[in-house]
Amino acid sequence: MAGDFTVRRSVGCSLNGDLTAAERLLQDSIKVVRERRSNYGNPAEHFTRTVNAINAIFADKLKEPFTPSDWAQVMLLDKLARHNGTAKSTDTPIDLAGYAACLAECEEVADVRNK
Repeated sequence: MAGDFTVRRSVGCSLNGDLTAAERLLQDSIKVVRERRSNYGNPAEHFTRTVNAINAIFADKLKEPFTPSDWAQVMLLDKLARHNGTAKSTDTPIDLAGYAACLAECEEVADVRNK
C-alpha cells in the first residue's frame, strides 16, 4: 500500500499520483501566491499600504479604519463580483484561494501584533 502514494512537493500526497481538481487548484494557488509575493511583497505589508491610502482618502466617511484583513476580504468580494459580471475568468478559483491565503497571513500578523 505504501507504494500507492506519491508525495507532492507543496500539496501533500495523493493516491496513485493523481491530483483532484481541488488539489490542482491549491497547487496552482501556491505558485500564484509565491509569484505575487515576489512581485508585490508580503500581503500584510502591501495591504497595509493600500488601507492607509484608503483610510486617508475616506477618513470622513469611515466609522473606523480598514485593516489589512478587511482589505483581503474586499478583494475576495471584488473577485466574486467580477466573476459574476462580464469579467468571468477561469482563474477565479485560484485567485480566491490566493486572497484567502492573504487573509490568513494578514490575520496571523494582526494576532502577533496584538499580543
